[in-house]
Amino acid sequence: MSISGGRALFLRETMSKETPLSYAARAAAIIAEPSNAVGRIRKTYGSTAPDGTKNGTLLATLYDTFPPSWDPAEPLWTEIDTLAVPLFVSSFERRGNASAVVQFDDFDREQEATLLVGKTLYREKACPEDGEDPQTDCEALIGYELTDRTTGRRGTVTAFYDYPGNPLLGVDFDGREIMVPAADGLIEVTSIRKRQLEADLPEGLFEL
Repeated sequence: MSISGGRALFLRETMSKETPLSYAARAAAIIAEPSNAVGRIRKTYGSTAPDGTKNGTLLATLYDTFPPSWDPAEPLWTEIDTLAVPLFVSSFERRGNASAVVQFDDFDREQEATLLVGKTLYREKACPEDGEDPQTDCEALIGYELTDRTTGRRGTVTAFYDYPGNPLLGVDFDGREIMVPAADGLIEVTSIRKRQLEADLPEGLFEL
């Protein structure tokens, strides 16, 4: 299977990294964790174009784990030839609570989209939900750039500290590690592709 254009370049560049928490390692972790599964491609759902070709629209079943407020700018994931592959969404339309009509950038014709039929869809979680192990998800944020909306300061997540009841991210701001609470709702993943986070950090956090 070939992956077109910029997506192929994106995969080659990011999967070539050899760091312990490399892109490839994080991608593999996404599809390895059953709780990350959010849906399944049921069948092709394409319409016929004037030239006789059919588009790659698909009908997907959505699991209860599919977030109601999901942003289509965030890629979904699946497994192809034992590799975790990001699926960049070009269109997404819900059909009730448990189904959606979806089309992916690199599978825009029916012949390509057919390869996805029967595949499970996964979503990378940014931070833990209630009752989940925070280490599983927040460690994946190491290497992300975090911007404080209040001050405009930018830092890089360098560590995750799984303190019981108070998980923290270690963020390097200009050579100084600041402990940022890994609390639900405080940190927002603004781009998985660019590995960017934003947060409204508590007043005085930089003075501690």
